[in-house]
Amino acid sequence: MDIRNRAVGIRGTFTTLDEGEAERRLRAAGVRVTDELAETDVLFVGERLSEGEREDCERASAEGILQYENEEALLRALDEVERPDEPSPDDAPGATPELEDVSGDAAPPEAPARFVDHAELRDAEPDRLVELLDEADWARFLPERDLLPLRERLSELEAAHGVTPAHRVATDGVRSYGTLLSRPYGHRSTLVALALSPDGHHLATGSWYHEDQYGENGVLQVWELATGRCVNTLDFVEGGLGWYGHRRTMQWSADGRTLGMVVNTNEVSTWDPFGASIEPWSAADVTPGVPRPPSWALHPDGRRAYIAAGKAKREGVNGALVPLDRGRLHWPAERAPKQHPFWLDAKLPTSRDGRHPRSLWVENPQWSADGQRLYSRGRRDAFVVDLERGEVRWHAPVGDVSAWSPDFRYLAHTQRRRIHFLDAETGEEVERSGGREPADLLPKRTLGRANAGLYWAARGSVARLAAVLGPGSPQPGVHLYEDGVHRHHLPVQPARAQGGTDFEPWAWAPSGERAALLTHDGGVEIWALDGAEPELLRTENAPYDALGLVWGAGDVLVAAGPRSLRFLCAVTGELLGDYTFLRTPDAEPPLAEEAMEELWGIVFALDEETWCLPVEPESAIAPPERREEVEAVQAWTVDRRYSWPLRWGRFDIWPDAETASPRLRYDSFTSDFVHRYPHEVIDDADI
Repeated sequence: MDIRNRAVGIRGTFTTLDEGEAERRLRAAGVRVTDELAETDVLFVGERLSEGEREDCERASAEGILQYENEEALLRALDEVERPDEPSPDDAPGATPELEDVSGDAAPPEAPARFVDHAELRDAEPDRLVELLDEADWARFLPERDLLPLRERLSELEAAHGVTPAHRVATDGVRSYGTLLSRPYGHRSTLVALALSPDGHHLATGSWYHEDQYGENGVLQVWELATGRCVNTLDFVEGGLGWYGHRRTMQWSADGRTLGMVVNTNEVSTWDPFGASIEPWSAADVTPGVPRPPSWALHPDGRRAYIAAGKAKREGVNGALVPLDRGRLHWPAERAPKQHPFWLDAKLPTSRDGRHPRSLWVENPQWSADGQRLYSRGRRDAFVVDLERGEVRWHAPVGDVSAWSPDFRYLAHTQRRRIHFLDAETGEEVERSGGREPADLLPKRTLGRANAGLYWAARGSVARLAAVLGPGSPQPGVHLYEDGVHRHHLPVQPARAQGGTDFEPWAWAPSGERAALLTHDGGVEIWALDGAEPELLRTENAPYDALGLVWGAGDVLVAAGPRSLRFLCAVTGELLGDYTFLRTPDAEPPLAEEAMEELWGIVFALDEETWCLPVEPESAIAPPERREEVEAVQAWTVDRRYSWPLRWGRFDIWPDAETASPRLRYDSFTSDFVHRYPHEVIDDADI
């Protein structure tokens, strides 16, 4: 945040900053600090407030003054204003720029040392791999570089030879780096949000909230698609995560390092999806009191977000581009002054139908890849905001259901019983020729969101659209278009589209050459769409409550419902992971009641009659004969980003706490409960 040209106020005291220290440092850096609230542009609020300071904060909120409500934001601001602008060494007086050595004698830059040679790893048989791993420098092991090729080779060797000594040696090395047991059953209420990472390797799932002794909290889980395993769980997301009937309440930044989420009903926050902290990096409270999530879009850089907010009578494009720096921002947009740097001011054009709108509300916003344009589509209109020019490029009426193509060349929408395509550069109708689209594709009445869905993909430079039409349409099934031209009709019976949610019954493969459809009878049909005619490749079963599909990297398909996730290979049908949430077995729990309350989200149901309690770092309490089922859902996680199979290393399974307690080799959070709260076993003879 840049506060150099703003008047700054400070209220309250802070944990690490001495009284008066922040004001002295800000003044020394040339920042204007004021005690007068009427002159304040930005207010930093400490943890401990006097009654008068608390009243000042309430007044600031009523007047729409920007507030940052924790110490981290103030420390970041201090760091930015105190950091000198360091010139490049080449710019220093008298410096002679270094010339590039083009003689051919210059030594190539030294590559970072690896713990093992990847080329040898790819071809190593079990005995040679043991030698390589014994000789390896595990201090140089980097999961982001080394884990995937190592895991891939071990998977190949397991398929050919079973689990070998090489798997044990590798597991010991990986665990020496540091691992945790996964927590696949962390969700404590039904799923309301899904978000696939930009590279397609991870899926984030969110549940709204649950009530427990800690209040009302939501849960975020991150899953590795390649293995179908949960790799990170952040519970106790204060105030809940997402909202029923609202889509895109979780969004990734373009680099996949930041996850934006709507929490506590209407706050937008950013998190480290692979971190351990249950505290967000940043939070923006812009629409306080609004009883639902706002329309919003995380900027590709992950450091800003557009949030739909403002007064109903405000002219222009409503909403604000809000910074998501470290810390918690409080800025009630409805009370903010008309002139403020956050407002998305843009000149309005004449609509394509001749109307002259005084204001436009952004709905379902999406950013262009370069972050220079904001695309809006609603149930009545669509428009494009060009931030660089400060204007709305075009505005046009659209039908109930609409969708932008991935490259933002087209907007498809339903209107007058057909699918229409607009040129996203101009807003004009795209002229189409050829194809074989039926004359009456949609019903006469306005098409409801739950009856149809429009889903785009790119196959090379060709934009492909699947129009999934449910019962009530004159031509139900899936209609396929290429650059706006109708090509094929799949006479199938789709599951009902869940309008306005992240659960979608159609999923394109990343290549745009195949796709999967959730059918009305609970099946998953996988289609090849790269030939002259569509071809049904296979049909798989979906979970009992499946509502949507996600197709990620490596041809991993995820079928998701409010209480289930199923990961499978779209090519072979291999089941990678299968989870049913929110089950409580009709059986005695493994520990006493007070311990079970504390371990909820860690302990889980193997089935309707069996508990399983994972015990860090290498054990579980469950029926030993159910080992395969435990290993099918549980894993070690590395850097909260990758999973590692339990079957490749030592993992003990004990039948009960009494048996496990004296045999546990390590102390941990969960082992402490095993030692302290074993379940009381009552002998039948004592009854």
